[in-house]
Formats: sequence, structure tokens, C-alpha cells
Amino acid sequence: MPQQVRMWEITPQNTLAEVTPSGISLEERLEDWLESDISVLDPNLLVIGRQVTTAFGGSIDLLCLDSAGDTVIVELKKGKTPREVTAQALDYAAWVKDLSLERIREIAAGYAKLGSSLEDAFASRFDRQLPDTLNLNHRSLIVAEQMDDSTERIVRYLSDLNVPVNIATVQHFKGSSGREMLAQVFLVEPEVAAGKERETSKASRPTMEQLQAMAEMNGIGELHMKVRNGVSGILAPQQPAKQSVGYTWKRKDGSSRAVLKTDAVPPDENGGLKFYIHATRLVDYLGITLEGLKSLLPESIDDYAVLGWVVNFDDEGDDPIGWQGTFRTPAEVDRFIAGLRAAVGQ
Repeated sequence: MPQQVRMWEITPQNTLAEVTPSGISLEERLEDWLESDISVLDPNLLVIGRQVTTAFGGSIDLLCLDSAGDTVIVELKKGKTPREVTAQALDYAAWVKDLSLERIREIAAGYAKLGSSLEDAFASRFDRQLPDTLNLNHRSLIVAEQMDDSTERIVRYLSDLNVPVNIATVQHFKGSSGREMLAQVFLVEPEVAAGKERETSKASRPTMEQLQAMAEMNGIGELHMKVRNGVSGILAPQQPAKQSVGYTWKRKDGSSRAVLKTDAVPPDENGGLKFYIHATRLVDYLGITLEGLKSLLPESIDDYAVLGWVVNFDDEGDDPIGWQGTFRTPAEVDRFIAGLRAAVGQ
């Protein structure tokens, strides 16, 4: 049964006077409030776009990132029927789940109220660096003034199936003095929803062993393992994401910067281990020239837009250099690893 919020005002005579919900006259007003302070719903959110147009038609009321770099859709009911609002939230989620880092950057860059770069806004909000990989997971939050039985049944059913969707009812109260107040209640307790989300997240993020098994299934297990073992002690592996694993360089100040990523799925029918390199960072770490780094790689490499892959830092300039290519033989991997180790004196 939908939860009802009741509120009382303490009078000057030290008695209680119940304040009845007044209803929000303009739903855009609620959207304005949430945009200005999304912590009303969740303190772990950063708004990066409003009325974001999807490729499927329609516009997402508010698009957010959480502190893990996952996307969160906030959709107001706005007079829709239960089936309409739930179906729309799921439709938007189907679009959001495939958003690349480049597209997320474009959305944030077009959102004037962010007030700064996505990296700076994220760091200011969460006191941590923007992750190198965004949108590994996503969730939807429907906001309504009232929730009917049908909507509750639908959302509880989806939640039980670990579909990351929840409803927050936000009610507007106005006391006798004219003071306005908001109250919100979640259909599924956030702690419970978060637990399910963590379980889903763990299931969607492969372990290094699972990624290795994927590479072996695709006929590139030896190449994948050679890189993994070869960079050990030089670069640190990150948590695998879907079909790839990244490696970072740990700086003397304790910060880490991604420099290398490999895929467990071949780029074409010829096989091979696809790699992506942040050349500007890696030559800085190794103390060699760009030509020196290029000599360690297969002859055929292409430019790669690392600005769309990882955070850009001031000391890297406005146009850091990135490369992508494919290791097709063990000898190519051996030459690359030998060059890394020689550069760091191992």
C-alpha cells in the first residue's frame, strides 16, 4: 500500500496542528527544486543534465552521476499513468545503459548549471577523482507526489527481479504561517535498493580470471596473460570492466593515472589483443620519447582520443596523445614488455 506522510506543526500554545498536503501547483517547480538540490532525493548524486533528449524520443528530466560514476535517471511522473511513467523510465534506461564516456561528457558540457568541467564538478561533489570508466551500471528513480497501487506493484515486482528502479514520493506541505515544506519517502528503502544494486554491479563486473577465460575463449589467452604478467610490478591493474582491463601508473604523490587498456575480445576476424595507450602519460612515466615508445609497439597503430577515455590533467596539455593498435603475436608483446622493463630499470 502506498505510504502516506503526515506532518504536524507545533503551535505557540504548545499544541499540535496537523499540516495537510497542499499539492505542488506546477510540476516544473518540483523539477527546479530537485535540480538545485538533488540531495533531497539522494546526497550521492550530481546532476549533469536536464531535459536530456534520447535517441528513442522523449527527454530525461534529470540525468545524474553517483559517486561510483554510474548514471542515474530521475524522472518526474508529471501526470502520466502508472504504465506510462514506468515504461518511460525503462525506455530511458535502455538508452542510458549504452552511453559512452564521450557522450556523457557532451551532455555535461551542454549543461550550463554544472558550472565547471565534469571532472571539477565531480571532484567538488564527491571529493574524489572522476573514474576512468563511467556508466558500468545505471538506475532509475521515479519521483511522484502520489503513488497508486498499480505503480507500487509494478516497481516492487521489478525491484524483486533486481531491475534498478525505485520510486520516491515527494509531498508538499504549507503551514499556517505560509512556510513551505517538502517530505519524501522511498518505496524501496535505499539501503535495500543499494544492496541489490551492489549485487547486480558485482555480477556485471567480471573478475580478472573471468576476463582471462573470455580471452582464452576468443583465442587470445596467451597474449592477454603475457601483458597481465609482463606489466606486473610496473603498472597496477584496475577492476575489469565488461570486456576490458585497464592498467595505471602510480605517481610519487600517490595519485594513479590510467595509461594502458586491453580488450579480451579481438578487434576483427584476424584475432589479436586490442590495446589503447595514453602515450603522453606513459612516456612521462618511462622517461622516454614518443618515438621511443612507438618503437616498442606494432608498426600499425592509430591515433586514439584519450580525452574521451580518461581525465585530462593540466600538466598534460590540451591535446594529450593516445594510440590504439593490436598485438597479434607473442613476440610483439614481448618486445613491448621488455621495453617497459628496460625503461624503469628492471
